[in-house]
Amino acid sequence: MLEAPAFRNSEDGGSSPSATINVTMTLNTNYLRNTMAAVLSMLQHSTCLENLAFHFLSTHDDALELFSSIKSTFPYLKMKIYRFDSNRVHGKISKSIRQALDQPLNYARIYLADTIPEDVKHVIYLDSDLVVVDDIA
Repeated sequence: MLEAPAFRNSEDGGSSPSATINVTMTLNTNYLRNTMAAVLSMLQHSTCLENLAFHFLSTHDDALELFSSIKSTFPYLKMKIYRFDSNRVHGKISKSIRQALDQPLNYARIYLADTIPEDVKHVIYLDSDLVVVDDIA
């Protein structure tokens, strides 16, 4: 993938820690391209680009590889990856649900308060299979 340009706030977009917009998404190799498209759409439509901070949840041991993939495309992106322990939900997922919902990462959003650091007071959780068409702020 190509490297995206550095995104900066518009004249209307202020930059302060209290203005940070924390976006949380799950991240795995199957949906990496979707996640990158979602991130790019947020960057393209935001007036306060420097205020966006991304928090990715991943169950994979290849989290460093995923981090590198995103960082090589968006080198200026403020982001962190948190490992979600899939054992937290293994015994809780019903065997009778459709196959698309039997992945532990689908339930990581329930544990956001236990995963994201306490200094992050508010987050916007988004699925990776979307495209943002307006300013997320």
